[in-house]
Amino acid sequence: MHIQANYSLLPHNTFKVQAKTLYYVEINKQSDILTLRTDLTLGSLPWRIIGDGSNLLFTQDFEGVTIRCTFNKIKIVKEDDETVWISVGAGVKWHDLVSYTVENGWWGLENLALIPGTVGAAPVQNIGAYGSEARDSITRVQTLHIYSGQPREFRNAECDFGYRTSIFKQEYLNKLLVHRVTFRLKKLGHGKPNLVYDPLKNALNDYRKEELTPKHIFDTVVRIRRERLPDPSQLGNAGSFFKNPVVDADYLEKLQADYPDIPSHKTLEGNFKIPAAWLIEQCNWKGHSRGPCAVSGKHALVIVNLGHAKGKDIEELAHLVQEDVNHKFGIHLEPEVMIL
Repeated sequence: MHIQANYSLLPHNTFKVQAKTLYYVEINKQSDILTLRTDLTLGSLPWRIIGDGSNLLFTQDFEGVTIRCTFNKIKIVKEDDETVWISVGAGVKWHDLVSYTVENGWWGLENLALIPGTVGAAPVQNIGAYGSEARDSITRVQTLHIYSGQPREFRNAECDFGYRTSIFKQEYLNKLLVHRVTFRLKKLGHGKPNLVYDPLKNALNDYRKEELTPKHIFDTVVRIRRERLPDPSQLGNAGSFFKNPVVDADYLEKLQADYPDIPSHKTLEGNFKIPAAWLIEQCNWKGHSRGPCAVSGKHALVIVNLGHAKGKDIEELAHLVQEDVNHKFGIHLEPEVMIL
């Protein structure tokens, strides 16, 4: 366990904005929480949980304790001829986990390649891409209560997974620290590719479906992401800044009357999801900057730090984009990024 005071969070956010926390602590096990709570100073302050900060925007310093789980063990907990269950520490890098599963020929996580962040953040955000979500493979989430250290396990159905959300992002935000996550994956020969996302399916047209392996999907997703999205290691960003909005059939019909080419995708509930990037592009924000930050020219859903932006600069740009989309389409864009 490491405790540091007046600590810069610059290394822990992919927007690369400067912010400080009064104390920063890396936690590995249950006893670390119990030890920290006995400290009169640390125990009396507010606590906040972060991972790699790939879905956070810091807009101010934090007068409290920032904690981060560094538990990084991966182990097979059960397997049969067709399926393998792996328990993964919350501190493991997400892309490293996906690479590990692909190297072993296991189906389940390959569509989620190259997503920044940690395994611990995956169930909190219910990360998703290319027709797949973390909840599709998660069977259990093991947590530690940050006040008592008490362990608690959640089965998949208890996690209230939704579109980029979960019980850990809502009811238990900054109350439960994700410690381990268990995934159920299919072995080579017993799983099948998820090709519901058309651009991914089209990129693999040269293969017959039965020829495809997790590695084929993984390599293609990595290539597409690198082509379409700015690299956060080169240009600070947190990926998709906004969620794709959902409207009912009546409102979609009204929009189609004015915008016949508006793209949409029907949800299981019978509503329609509209790409936020398309809405932003129609408001002429793609590639446009405001001060030290900009809407990416590669993808309109991404806001980038051009070099020395503060969190407030990025937040203000996001508000301008929201205002224009709301004015033009009557749709409120909800941030996917957590603004702190």
